Amino acid sequence: MQEEQRLRLSRELHDDLGQMLASVALELHNVRAGTQEMDGRLERAAMLVDQLSAKVHDAAWNLRPADLNRLGLRASVEDLATMLCSQLGIPCEMDLDALSNPLPAETALTLYRVAQEALTNIGKHAQPSRVSVTAHIQGDRMRLAIEDDGRGFDGRADPGPGHLGLAGMRERLALVGGELTVESAAMKGTTVYADVPLAH
Repeated sequence: MQEEQRLRLSRELHDDLGQMLASVALELHNVRAGTQEMDGRLERAAMLVDQLSAKVHDAAWNLRPADLNRLGLRASVEDLATMLCSQLGIPCEMDLDALSNPLPAETALTLYRVAQEALTNIGKHAQPSRVSVTAHIQGDRMRLAIEDDGRGFDGRADPGPGHLGLAGMRERLALVGGELTVESAAMKGTTVYADVPLAH
């Protein structure tokens, strides 16, 4: 149900709101008021609409459903990491062979969403010089680790509800018997660990 809602919201953001904002931006860019002051205001308004359009596009992208059936979990997570590191212009270390192992569909989707949220947070907040995304099997559990060497935060302090989407990640993992661990310190980077049970 949650994925269906995400798909509907993604389409509405991209198709309806995105197209309306594009139309408004076009009108603003074409209007000239004739006075320097008003032209400056129109230009600033157009710039704000452009920025809002970019945010709507990003939100629609982040909400899009995972194409796990076609690509598989490993390729899907690799795509997320490759895209982020390409946008940031930084190296990305990946070791995701373990994600080729079979997992229940809901568990695979959960790991994908955790990776997506963690990588999105890195792009928004971390300012890293490198990112590492790895997966390993430890006994009867799979561990996905997303690490960056960026700004970090005080891992000892209560980050508050929803900070960096941590609450959402924890809730998702709990539903499939998984667990989230976060290690971070100011200016020393952040590592997000997602542990889930393996399929038997």
